[in-house]
Amino acid sequence: MVWALVCCWGTVPIAAAQEPVWKLPEGVQYAMEIREDPRPLRIHRLTIELDHPSIQFAVATGPDPDGDGPIEAQLTPPKQLADATNALALINTNAWSMFPDKETGKSPGYVAGGDADVLGWAAHGKSTISAAQAGYWSCWMDQDRRVRISNPEIDRDPGRSDSCLWAVSGFRGIVWEGRILPEPSDVLHPRSALGLSKERTRMIWLVVDGRQPGYSEGVSEHELARLMIESGCDQAINLDGGGSSIMLLRNPSGQLRAANRPSDRTGHRPVPVALCLIPAE
Repeated sequence: MVWALVCCWGTVPIAAAQEPVWKLPEGVQYAMEIREDPRPLRIHRLTIELDHPSIQFAVATGPDPDGDGPIEAQLTPPKQLADATNALALINTNAWSMFPDKETGKSPGYVAGGDADVLGWAAHGKSTISAAQAGYWSCWMDQDRRVRISNPEIDRDPGRSDSCLWAVSGFRGIVWEGRILPEPSDVLHPRSALGLSKERTRMIWLVVDGRQPGYSEGVSEHELARLMIESGCDQAINLDGGGSSIMLLRNPSGQLRAANRPSDRTGHRPVPVALCLIPAE
């Protein structure tokens, strides 16, 4: 396989000088790979040492306009979600379904302020944004600060709200106990994923750009799972993808920038939920 590696570890650039330098805490490493086989790809990887004292997380969500009503969050620009938590890094997480426009009865499209039903478990502290749902795999932190991935096929109680510090969800799992779960496919999209090492001491965030011929053309779920195993994951879940796939990082000047190149021509798609890496208290 032919590929080139361009990366930054912490705030120290390695290789190409034109690559941006990111302001990341100790215990966090960012790398970007350029591959030409089996097709042009840009792969963005954030490796997080969970045992490091500088590592803390927050789940950022858009506003809930109707309280206990059916709307769970409004679509919000990722940068706005990151700024709300003073995030150093952000990755999109849960998928969602749109509520129709109240006046026209039609879907408003991917617009900031759009009303969304968040799919799968999303929670922060005592606040549950969306309850666990069958078929949607979750990543969460328990009261002992251990990060876990819930497999709803074998986990009878994936939504442990009484012992959860935070939770986010994706679609299905793609790696379980080192095994690739999806079958090979030629369905290529931009993809986001997160996973855990076998010892559960390391978390991986991965974003693969797609839908950009000659630059980065996307991967299948099977290929995404292979990339997660290459990254050292024993478990991994496929997050929302397509135009929602985004990884934001903060530069030394304090500005948030997208490490990847989202596929929507209109810019960064607003999302209802994101997982943020935040400064230690």
